[in-house]
Amino acid sequence: MRHVLALSKREIISYFLSPVGYIVGFLFIGLYTLFFYLSFISIDDANQVLISGIANVGIIGIFAVPFLTMGLLADERKTGTIEMLMTAPVADWEVVAGKYLGAVTYLLCLLAPSFLQVIAVRTYGYPEWGPVVSSYLGVVLLLMMLLALGLFFSAISKDLLIAVMLSFFAGLLLLILGAFVPDSPPAIQAGGVFANLLHYLFAFLRYASLGDHYENFYQGLINTRDIVYFASGTAFFLFLSTLAVESRKWK
Repeated sequence: MRHVLALSKREIISYFLSPVGYIVGFLFIGLYTLFFYLSFISIDDANQVLISGIANVGIIGIFAVPFLTMGLLADERKTGTIEMLMTAPVADWEVVAGKYLGAVTYLLCLLAPSFLQVIAVRTYGYPEWGPVVSSYLGVVLLLMMLLALGLFFSAISKDLLIAVMLSFFAGLLLLILGAFVPDSPPAIQAGGVFANLLHYLFAFLRYASLGDHYENFYQGLINTRDIVYFASGTAFFLFLSTLAVESRKWK
């Protein structure tokens, strides 16, 4: 655990010393503040203003997170410093966990100013705290999964631009997947194995739709199914990232 904390501290410091960290941070905070202001002046319901503002944080995160994760491992591979890291007395999973924890901590710092939205709305209205809490929970779970996704593509890429593009398109695909998959599989005449496979395929694609799970949170719904989706997705991509790091030893 000592190695994980040391690596996460190193990543946090690098974010605060990097121009990319400041640029992405200011754009991230600036955009979700702008969208909140637009909702604040156009929506009369205090609860809807907050929920809309918090939901926008997650959507903006799909665009911002790839730039925060692109250099976590891709830059190390490109510059060759990954070799020094791999020869250090640190386990592969500790490298992944340390970098991931550092990225999560930095992104939570960028999320913190959004609490000013809550204070502003509370000054002029009386929002229901249940949907606000569930919306923040959804945002945090979404951003953590996006960070794990971005870390994986950073682990398999040497080029930063490729890592950004892969992470962005994968996150966007998961977000809009539900819009292209019907609620139930189409009726087919053939039975047996093919019909069962088609049924399970459509069920999997519906479950894999990130947007459907995220939407439940900012509608005030907290259920185990959605929490398991984000937690298992995060764990899955961290596992793949660890395998990608370990694969360097197999070459």
